[in-house]
Amino acid sequence: MVNDRFIQLLTKKLSDEIDESELAELNYMLANDEECLQQYNSFNNYWAQDQEKYSNEGLLFQRIRSRITIPEDFDDIDSKKSWIRRFPFFWRSLAAIVIFGIGLFTYRYSHSASGKTNEGNIAVTKTPSRTKSKIYLSDGSVVTLNSETVLRYPASFSGPTREVYLNGEAFFNVTKDRTHPFIVHAGKMNIKVLGTSFNVKSYANDKNMETTLIRGAIEVTLSDRPSDRIILKPNEKLVLNNKTFNRPQANLTAAEENTTNYALTNLTHLRSNDTTIVETSWVNNELVFKDEAFSDLANQMERWYGIKIKFKNSDTKAYHFTGVFVKENIVEALNALKMIEPFNYKYNNETVSIY
Repeated sequence: MVNDRFIQLLTKKLSDEIDESELAELNYMLANDEECLQQYNSFNNYWAQDQEKYSNEGLLFQRIRSRITIPEDFDDIDSKKSWIRRFPFFWRSLAAIVIFGIGLFTYRYSHSASGKTNEGNIAVTKTPSRTKSKIYLSDGSVVTLNSETVLRYPASFSGPTREVYLNGEAFFNVTKDRTHPFIVHAGKMNIKVLGTSFNVKSYANDKNMETTLIRGAIEVTLSDRPSDRIILKPNEKLVLNNKTFNRPQANLTAAEENTTNYALTNLTHLRSNDTTIVETSWVNNELVFKDEAFSDLANQMERWYGIKIKFKNSDTKAYHFTGVFVKENIVEALNALKMIEPFNYKYNNETVSIY
């Protein structure tokens, strides 16, 4: 019987994700196991003939089913019984093919949906709206990416530091290595850690950039303020004003020039007696917001639902909302907000106009 390791290696081979050591292991199996070789030739031919991307497992099943010759009168009960009696292995084989196919589809789709590419030794993972992705780095660190996020990281770390580049939002669970600090470059922030869990939010169109520390300790430096070294302790958050900070120093007023562009605050809990942390709720597939301006909430909803929101009435931007969205679609979410503040909207072609 073909083992799980062979299926794993074959999946990587067919999807061009296999490395040299894994390829050598697969070739050894093919050279020494006739059953593995037969399965490899079968699936390799099938894969080469059809590179169509399936949108769900149901379509994949139908496609596989269509490739198996089944009598035209198969819908007849007696015909079904006769077919099963004549070919007792049929359903077992079909189940094995479908299970393998679904696994192969899931593996490829998770990579294509996240948009993983390679630029030399640098891997790039991109997550579109409504999508999250989990990345396992070569040092054992795990990074969860939120929607509309780009992470650049080396295929394998070398040198005295472990450095990655983030545009968007990600939750990091970093493997401890005191001799090789882990550094996240996100916008104007450079976040240095040795081993910890923290969240970084750095979207270009958001009003603020944030770094939220859950466990451990991190040191943040700002590229435009190299003398500032900010140390965060657990349950602290660094908030950096995007709009002011990204403006050239020469364009700042005297008041703005003397104003601190960042602030340290505590984590935001939805309620005083609640353990829900607003800053990291997205990791649990929850869109949580507390006293959030509609203009800022709109940015989050755009990424969450894969839509565009346009304000036709600027007064509505100042509305503030508190709430949680989990399984609500965009219409249900907007109707819930309408119960709190008065506004109207039109939803057409993935665009919401707020009046």
